Amino acid sequence: MSRAILKAALILSLTCIPSAFAADKYKLIIGVIPEVNLVKQMERFVPLSDYLDKKTGMDVEIKPLSNYGQLYEELRDGKVDGGFFGSLVYGITHERIGIIPLARPVLPGDKSTYTGLVFVRKDAGIKKPADMKGKTIALADPATTAGYLAQKAYFADNGINMDNELKILWTGSHEATIQAVLSNQAEIGGAKSSVVAKYRKGNRIFDTAVDIINENPKKGVPDNTLAVSKSLDPAKRDLLLKTLLAMNNEPEGKKALEKFGAIRFIQTTNADFKPLYDLAKHLKVELTSYPYKKEQNRR
Repeated sequence: MSRAILKAALILSLTCIPSAFAADKYKLIIGVIPEVNLVKQMERFVPLSDYLDKKTGMDVEIKPLSNYGQLYEELRDGKVDGGFFGSLVYGITHERIGIIPLARPVLPGDKSTYTGLVFVRKDAGIKKPADMKGKTIALADPATTAGYLAQKAYFADNGINMDNELKILWTGSHEATIQAVLSNQAEIGGAKSSVVAKYRKGNRIFDTAVDIINENPKKGVPDNTLAVSKSLDPAKRDLLLKTLLAMNNEPEGKKALEKFGAIRFIQTTNADFKPLYDLAKHLKVELTSYPYKKEQNRR
């Protein structure tokens, strides 16, 4: 069995048994939030971790997580060294314990940012925001910008308290949110623009059944950014950044990027998250105390 296949099998079984191939290597554990289902996540991230293994000399392990807020908790508790952060969970982590952003992917179309979309079923009889009161909205997780905060802002700007005047169906991922709306579990949905765009390409039913009615924040927030603990050795941190930024300059790196769904990585700083901080300020959300768990947001 090849090292890549062995590693994927270990990750998919959610074990942390170290590979014999990496006995003398420094283990670097990177958490991954559940944007899509586990198999699709591993198809993206295992080739990237294998590439980083080879180029950095570290044993890079991808750890899939069950919810968005868990990434903050795992870093806080020292169970991961870093992770690919959505913007809201990045902001929560940065403001509470500090974190160092390194790089984010640039997707086809030269996009390195995303927005949160609000979409409705065409047969739901919704003509204006007031028609949505009492309806069910499918959302990924309260620790996401594109799957909660952006929609909350849309409704607030239209005089509606989304948490109290709509029924929230927590789905766990952006992909599951789309599927919930298409399967009539909810009349309304909110999800990440890049996930919606990819889904639309392979599923024509989306455009026949759904209308996108809002996009927020307009400037977009950084796509899932690899950020690491402040305690990670600066030399290892710099090596990770250098390796990511150079991937698109060699054939092996390009192959890993293609499987990841990106064309290159670009350096990212905390200043790039200004649209997230502005959105939180607009909604009077204190990131240091924000209740990011589903049970805390349940009304």
